[in-house]
Amino acid sequence: MNTEMKIQNTLWAALLMVAALFPSSAMAQEETGDEVKSVEIRVVEDYKAQVRAAHKISEQPSFADSTSQKIPVNVRIQPKALVLDFDPKPISPIQLGRTKLPKLPTQKFSLGAGNYAGSYANFILSSPRSKQNVWGVRLNHEGAQGGVGAASQYLKQPSYENELLADLQRATKNWNLKTQLLARANYHSYYGLRDTLSSIFLDSVPGTYQLSTGLGQQWLRTTNATSKVPMFYRSGGLAYQMTHAGFASSEHLAKTAHRMEVYADEQTIYLDLGYQFSQFKSWADSAQQFHHFYLAPITRGKNGALSYEFGLNFSGTQSTRDSGNFEFFVYPRINLQAEVLRRTLAVYGGWDGEATQQTLTGLIEKAPWLTMQQELRLSGENRGYVGMQGALVGKLQYRVEGAMAILDDALQFQRDTALTEVNGNSLAALQVGYAKRVVRTSLRGELNLPTDRFTLSTYAQINSFTGDDFIGKEGRVLGALFSYHINELSVQSQFKYVGGRYAQNGYNLGDYMDLSLNVGYEINSNLSVSLKAYNLLNQQYDLYQGYAVRGTRGLFVLNYQF
Repeated sequence: MNTEMKIQNTLWAALLMVAALFPSSAMAQEETGDEVKSVEIRVVEDYKAQVRAAHKISEQPSFADSTSQKIPVNVRIQPKALVLDFDPKPISPIQLGRTKLPKLPTQKFSLGAGNYAGSYANFILSSPRSKQNVWGVRLNHEGAQGGVGAASQYLKQPSYENELLADLQRATKNWNLKTQLLARANYHSYYGLRDTLSSIFLDSVPGTYQLSTGLGQQWLRTTNATSKVPMFYRSGGLAYQMTHAGFASSEHLAKTAHRMEVYADEQTIYLDLGYQFSQFKSWADSAQQFHHFYLAPITRGKNGALSYEFGLNFSGTQSTRDSGNFEFFVYPRINLQAEVLRRTLAVYGGWDGEATQQTLTGLIEKAPWLTMQQELRLSGENRGYVGMQGALVGKLQYRVEGAMAILDDALQFQRDTALTEVNGNSLAALQVGYAKRVVRTSLRGELNLPTDRFTLSTYAQINSFTGDDFIGKEGRVLGALFSYHINELSVQSQFKYVGGRYAQNGYNLGDYMDLSLNVGYEINSNLSVSLKAYNLLNQQYDLYQGYAVRGTRGLFVLNYQF
């Protein structure tokens, strides 16, 4: 349920502002005087299958310095100074240091096609790297038809996604300014619903376009203030996005967030502030609106071998639902880590939490097949954890962690039990629901081995759930990633197994395995080809009841850059 907005107080507020507008990536920056240069570096990521990902190729380059050329980086294997994300992806195999960047291609064109009438096109236009100004435009199209398979009880029609992203960055001596403009037009067909009495498939509506436009502005301070200044503005931004989800449902969403730095003798103190406004309208309800805000003071420091973080996270939402309902969460932030044996053993523990205000825009990015009559609630997760991590032999890294999380108003999607009449159309879609309270305990282990030629990551997690029925639960999860490159050839494969899923009250989500493969070959410095394959095991499984992923899908892509 990845693409909802998550309020993460440890992230820079400037990046938080465009989380809904720009795909996340790992960035390295080099700052020399008034020069600000950047290059995108991909690191190991936890593969999580989604209904959208079953037909969507998500490995898109950023228009800023898109290239297949190998970029030199400095590699250091050591435990992190302070671990703040404790629902971790496999351990990142690299830490990025300063490096002189070569001249990179700035224009790229990609065309692709595959089975199920799959289509793919990507065009990237951008300026050469300069000391002060960088601009870029990216146009992306992805589409597919069919592929759900005869084993599914439901039928599905085509889906298409189209996106235009424009970006302008200006670097001054003290600031990095970024302006982004987004336009998106996605077409999503709805699954048909089987009539169990007559065993005849009833056609749902053909589908609907979901339109979205947005504008974002960021400010990032790239230099430090003098020691005589007690507090300084570090970063911030604002963004506006208008989404039309179809069936007379729309949302106006405005966000702003800021980070202040307070200077102390031995500690670093941050103050994160954020505000979000949404006006939501659907065919089923009158217009709703909410005001969401958060406040998070945080102090970080180090005392000998102990690295620490203390703070609070206060999030609240005032909405017009239920006659002006006010919801809020207050979570402590206690994160501690001590390096017991250099490189070999670091222990950590703590208690923290985060709250996410659900929005229409965020919900349809996770599951676009909705009835559009959902509530937009404030979801919270309060979490305690203990663990250890480090390097074993050579570059082999490990992490072991135990955790307990309390989920309040946990987001979940469930299938309608009957057709819903929407503007005269019979619609079979998903409903949005919230599990009032769910307690999840988990034990997770990870191994990561990065070398010059290949990277191997694997993890296993066991979860136990109590409390309200929660459709999103996963009892057993096993994942692995393998990446290999030699000269012009690169190969990457990801595997995931999920078991112990929700099975109650007519919803039976069985175990599944998902395997993907990406093979790329550079013909020369300008031309390359790639073959992407998804669901290689041709698993017929549902992520939501009745919403099966596509079967085995392949896509051949031709890339030209200059």
